[in-house]
Amino acid sequence: AVTDRPVPSPTGLRRRARAALALVTLVFLGTIAGVAAWALHVIDREALREARQVNERFVASAEAALNRNLLGLDMLLAGSEQLLRPAFGADGRLDPAQARRLLHIAANQTLQLRDLLLLDEQGRVLASAMTLDGRPASAPPQDWARAAAAQPAPQLEVSLPVVAFGAAEPVLYLGRSLRSPTGQRLLLVAEWPTAVVAGILGQAVDLVGLTLTLERDDGTLVALAPANNVLLGQKLSRPMNLLDARGQAQEMPGRLRGEPALVASRPLLYRGLLVTAGLGLEAALADARRDRQAVLGVALLLLLMVTAAGVAADWALARLDRARTDVDQAKRTLDQALEAMGDGFLLCDAEDRVVAWNRRYAETFPWLTGVLAPGVSFERLALAGAHALMPDASLEDQQGWVQMRLTVHRQREGGYEQELPDGRVIHAVERRTAEGGVVSVFRDITRAERELARAKREADAASEAKSRFLASVSHEIRTPLNAVLGMNGLLLNTALNAEQRRYAELIRSSGQTLLALINDILDLTKIEAGRMELEIVDFDPAATLSEVVSLLAIRAEARGLALGLQLAPDLPARLRGDPSRLRQLLFNLVGNALKFTERGRVDVDARQHPLPDGRCELQVSVRDTGIGIAPELLPRLFTRFTQGDSGAARRYDGSGLGLAISDEIVRLMGGRIEVQSVPGQGSTFRVVLPLERVEGTVAVLPAPTAPPPASRPCRILVAEDNGVNQIIIKAMLEQLGHYCDIVSDGLEALRQVQTGPYDLVLMDVQMPHMDGEAATRAIRALPGPVARIPIVAMTANAMVQDRAASLAAGMNDHVAKPIDLNLLAQAIERAVLEPPG
Repeated sequence: AVTDRPVPSPTGLRRRARAALALVTLVFLGTIAGVAAWALHVIDREALREARQVNERFVASAEAALNRNLLGLDMLLAGSEQLLRPAFGADGRLDPAQARRLLHIAANQTLQLRDLLLLDEQGRVLASAMTLDGRPASAPPQDWARAAAAQPAPQLEVSLPVVAFGAAEPVLYLGRSLRSPTGQRLLLVAEWPTAVVAGILGQAVDLVGLTLTLERDDGTLVALAPANNVLLGQKLSRPMNLLDARGQAQEMPGRLRGEPALVASRPLLYRGLLVTAGLGLEAALADARRDRQAVLGVALLLLLMVTAAGVAADWALARLDRARTDVDQAKRTLDQALEAMGDGFLLCDAEDRVVAWNRRYAETFPWLTGVLAPGVSFERLALAGAHALMPDASLEDQQGWVQMRLTVHRQREGGYEQELPDGRVIHAVERRTAEGGVVSVFRDITRAERELARAKREADAASEAKSRFLASVSHEIRTPLNAVLGMNGLLLNTALNAEQRRYAELIRSSGQTLLALINDILDLTKIEAGRMELEIVDFDPAATLSEVVSLLAIRAEARGLALGLQLAPDLPARLRGDPSRLRQLLFNLVGNALKFTERGRVDVDARQHPLPDGRCELQVSVRDTGIGIAPELLPRLFTRFTQGDSGAARRYDGSGLGLAISDEIVRLMGGRIEVQSVPGQGSTFRVVLPLERVEGTVAVLPAPTAPPPASRPCRILVAEDNGVNQIIIKAMLEQLGHYCDIVSDGLEALRQVQTGPYDLVLMDVQMPHMDGEAATRAIRALPGPVARIPIVAMTANAMVQDRAASLAAGMNDHVAKPIDLNLLAQAIERAVLEPPG
C-alpha cells in the first residue's frame, strides 16, 4: 500500500532516540546526586548533634568532679585551722614540730596532696607535712602567698601552675588564710599536683579528639587532659567569655590549636575558674566519615552504572548504525589486501572448507580454476593438485599423495617446499587459527633459490681461490725459505768467527719468524675451513709445560729475563687431550710475554680445579712485568692481524695472529682464555681447559735436540728441481749418514728407480715434465718390488689437503719445507722400518 505520510529517515530516528536516552540518563543522575547530598547533610547534622551532647556531658561531668574535689580540699584546709590549735602554746607561740605532726595527719586524710604547709604572712614556711618524712619542703611563690594571706575574709585561693622545688612536675597551690592566737596572719597551703587535676578532668574521657581544660577567667591554662605540662601556665589566645560558659557546645576555634571545634564551658564554684571541653570537628565527624564514604561510594557507583548504561546504550545504537558499514568496509579492505599480496593466500575453516583466497593463489595453482569456490573441501583441492602434479601416476599413488597433503594440512604447523611441474619452487607456511581453521601462505621462491645457489657457488669458488692462493703463496715462500734456512744451518756447522756466527744466527731467527708466520696463516685457514682437528691422546701436563718453559728459557736468558714455572702439587699426572695444541698455546702466550717484557720476569703457573662430572679444569696462567695493555685495547686483543697497540706492533714486530689463533684453539678445546692487564705493570693471560683425568702415568721422552743416528745407512733417491735445495738436502742426508742420488724432475726419478736399488725416494711435488704425485703413481704401477719402494713427499705444499693428496697418490709420508733435520730423520726411519706391504 502507498501512503502519503512521510517516512522518518533513519538518521532522524537515531537522533531522537539518542536525545531521549540522554534526557533519561540526566534525570537519573540528578536524582541520585540529590539523594546523596541530602543523605550527607543528614549524616553530618546527626553527627554534630551527637558530638554536642557528648561534649556537654563531658564538661558537666568534669565540672562536677572538680567542684567536688575543690570543696573537699577547701574543707580540709578550713578544718586544719582547728587542727593546728594544739601547736600553739599558752603564750601563742607556734611549736614547729607539733605543727608538722598535725599537718602530716591532715595531709594523710587524702591522697591527692603532695604537701600541706603553714606559711607566715611573708610567705615563709613555718611547718611542712613533707618534712616529717625527711623530704625537703617547697614553698609557693611569695607574691601569691602574701596576697592570699592578706585576704580580708578567708576563702580558697588557687595559684598558677608552678614546678615545685624537688618535684619533676608542676603543681597548684591552694591557700586559705587564718589567724594565730596572737592575731598573726598565717596561710595554710595545700600542694596539689596538676597530674592529679588532669586525672580528675579526664577520668571519664574515652573519646578520641576530646580535650578538657581548667582555665582562669583571663585565659591562663591551669590544667589539661590529656596532660601536657609544656602548655600549663600559658595564656590561650582568646579567653572564654563568661556569658558563653553555660555548658552548651558551640562551634568556635579550639582552645589549644585554634582548629574548628565544638567547645562547651562551665564555671566552677570558685571565683575565676572554669572548665572547658573541646572536640575538633574532624574528630566529631570521624564516625560519620565512614557513613559519608559509604553513601558517596554507593552514589558514585550508581552514577557510574547509570552513565555506563547510557553510554552503552548510545554505543549500541551507534554500533548498530556502523555495523553494516563496517562489515562492508572490512570486506572491501580484506579483499584489497588479499589482492595486493604478492603471496598466495588460502583460508579454510575448522571443517577444512574454503572460506577465502586471493588472485595470486589461483595464479600459483592454475589447475584449481573451476574448482575454487567457497565451501569446497580442501580434500577436493588436494585431489586436483594430485591430478596436475602426478598425471601419469596410478590412482592409488594419487590418493596416497592426497592423504599425505591432508595430514600435513591438518596436523602440522610450519613450512614446507613443493616443486611444480614447470620448475617453480613454492614455499608454503600454514598456521592454525583460534577457531581451528588453517591459514596458508604460498610464496614462489624459485628466484631466491637460484640466487642462493649462485651465491653459494660464488662463495665456494672464492673459498677455493683463497685456498689455492694460500697454497701457492706457501709453496713459493717455503721453497726459497728452505734454501735460506738449509744453507744457514750448513753455514752454522762450519767454523765461523763471532761476528759471522752472529750474522748467521740473525738470518736463522728471521727465517724462523717468517716460517712461524706462514704456519699461523695455515692454521688460520684450517680454522676458517673447519679442518682443524684435535689429536686426543694421554699426556703428562707437567712434562708438557716443563718442555715449553725449557725451550723458551734460552730466549728469556738472551733478553735478560727470568722465566719461572710453578706447578700445583695436586696437578694430575695424566690427562687426556691434545698436547701438541697445548704446546702451541703456551709457545704463543709465553713467547708474547717475553717479547713485550723488557725487564723483570715471566711466570707460568699451572693448577687444576675439579669438575662435578669427574673431569678437571687445567688452569695455566702466564704473568709478565711487561708494558701492559690499555683497557680500551682489550676488546680487540684477539682480533686477527691486530695487536693491542699499533706502536707496540712496530716496536716489537708481529703479525697479530698468535693470540687470535690461540683463542680459536681454546674454543675448539671447549675452554676459554682470559686476560687482565695494567698498563706499565704487566699482563696475565689465563687459559682454562676442561680435560678428562686418566689414571696412571705417562712416559714422556725428552725431545731430541739433535737428529737421532740412523739405524743403518740408506741409499736415497732425491727428486728436486731447485739447485740450492739439491745442495741442502744432499748435505743433510750426508750428515745423517745416508748416500743419495739427485734428479731434477719426476720423469728422471721414474727412470732412475728402475736402474738400481734404492731404499727410499724423497720426492718433491712441483717439478717440470712430471710432478711428484704423477711420478709416484707411475712408480706404484711398475712391476716387481720397485713398486713398493718407500716414497716420502718433500715439498713446500704444507696445507692439510696437500698432505692428503700426497698420501692419496701413494706416498708413505710427508715432510714440509723448510725441512727440519729431526723431522726428516724421523720420516726416513719410519719409511725404511715400515715399508708398504
